[in-house]
Amino acid sequence: MLDFDEILVSVKSPQIKKYLEESIKSYGVGNYRSAILAVWIAAMFDFVKKFEVLVDQCEPTAIKKWNNLEPKIKDHKNWENELIDAAEAVAMISRYEAETLRALSKTRNRYAHPSFDDVGTLFDPTPEEVRYFIRTLYDIVLSQPAQLGAFYVTRLLEAIKSPDFFSTKLYADELTLKKDLVLEKINRISPKQLPRLVKALFQALNSPSSREHELNILCFIVNLCTAEAELQIPTSMSTFWDDYISNEGLSFWAALAILDCPEYLNQLSEQSQQFIEEYLRVVFLKDKRSDKSFIKFLAYADVVPLAKSLLDDFPATIPLDEIIRQSGHYSDLLGAKFAEIFGEAILNETRQVLKTRNGYKVNPALSALRRCGIWNMVDSLSLIEQKDFANELILSLNSNNYETMGLLSFSNRSDIPIKWIKMLLEQWDENFRTPSWVQDKLLNYLEYYLGLVERYTTELGHCSLLENALQIVISQTIAKAETPKQLSERSEWYEKAGGGSEWYEKAAVGEVSRALEKIKKLSSNEELWMFWKRLLSEHQHLITATPLETMI
Repeated sequence: MLDFDEILVSVKSPQIKKYLEESIKSYGVGNYRSAILAVWIAAMFDFVKKFEVLVDQCEPTAIKKWNNLEPKIKDHKNWENELIDAAEAVAMISRYEAETLRALSKTRNRYAHPSFDDVGTLFDPTPEEVRYFIRTLYDIVLSQPAQLGAFYVTRLLEAIKSPDFFSTKLYADELTLKKDLVLEKINRISPKQLPRLVKALFQALNSPSSREHELNILCFIVNLCTAEAELQIPTSMSTFWDDYISNEGLSFWAALAILDCPEYLNQLSEQSQQFIEEYLRVVFLKDKRSDKSFIKFLAYADVVPLAKSLLDDFPATIPLDEIIRQSGHYSDLLGAKFAEIFGEAILNETRQVLKTRNGYKVNPALSALRRCGIWNMVDSLSLIEQKDFANELILSLNSNNYETMGLLSFSNRSDIPIKWIKMLLEQWDENFRTPSWVQDKLLNYLEYYLGLVERYTTELGHCSLLENALQIVISQTIAKAETPKQLSERSEWYEKAGGGSEWYEKAAVGEVSRALEKIKKLSSNEELWMFWKRLLSEHQHLITATPLETMI
């Protein structure tokens, strides 16, 4: 039981606290009659303020009662008992509490006016009577927020039958998104009425009037489950769920709803969890359904044993190409579990399709692997396989492989671990040493090579492999820029072969021009262009007397 000091601290309204403090001080010095009057004023004033709150919340019954009461309060007419009746009518207090307050009202009147006992002596309150008076008014009135009771609950249960109860359409796998709206309704209700509400909701769930009604009920139930601790519901929601499942089983919508608060399933009885598992296996695994709520539920396998049991059999229900095609959908739902479940299979598939250099196959597979955390995944490969994978990535660079280009782009260079920067450069250098399409395509994909070099030099200093690439770039820009003697000899050869010397000379000039144009495209990225010019300056001895010299 709280003492008077604790009671005083718990009351927040300054005006109400003023009268309550006066009551407690009067009690302390033996002025018991004054103590009763002061605490009674505090209680009645508190009732008035609570009615004002309910009126602001547009509670219709409160508005009706208040419109009748307010003139009487302003005219100082006898209104206190009517205020108690009104509080009972809007279910702010129970019938028993109303009867208690009416009895206290008589006690207050006895001590506020001259009243005599059977022997003609004025009534004097005892200390025990005053303590009871203060304590009871605190319990019934002063300690309670402006909440409603049985009448409001009845009306709420009727209102949720309407398809338009929530302003937007409800979906069974998104009910927890309405938590704030549900709690706004629940917080108006006296805690004493919550068990009645919960029981009535589960009863209504047995025979809802429509699908919308069923979803409205489930929305309240699910959000009551998630807020059970803060609401301090006397009877656990799991008890109601266990009874419902035992007696009624599960509807499809109820199953989706309960999956929306996965950790709550741990609180259900073993029998209920077993029933739910069997139901989910039939509806989702056997029928190969991939509903969002079910997949999200599986992501809780580390903390929900029921989810772990189902997760072990889940990968076999969905083809890998479907997982890859919708990797964004599945990774969003499964989170870190996506890589744990499908990562290895996606890595193997990606390595196969990289070799095709076909964007139609490469892009979805590489996108899925990137969602798994590509660099962590390939770190699990052996060293030889890691080198092979680095080479597969480089060789897959193609104009329609936007995932490869995105992964290795200059802008994304910081996302690549330095270990893989070195390995990719080494593989690129190996390709430079032998005639290959990589040499021929270097100008097309120079940005990606430079991104690796920039990252390498920023973190590790000089890149010894760079000069090989620069030599290739130089050779591709001056390959046709021959000396006059070489050009004359080559032109004669072309003319004898029937190609025409004039055509060859134009082609040679065109090749140089196109090569330079490809390099100049780097200027669209200011940071990349500045890095390229810095490299040319640092290796000026290589580009002297070449077309690249003009870029410094």
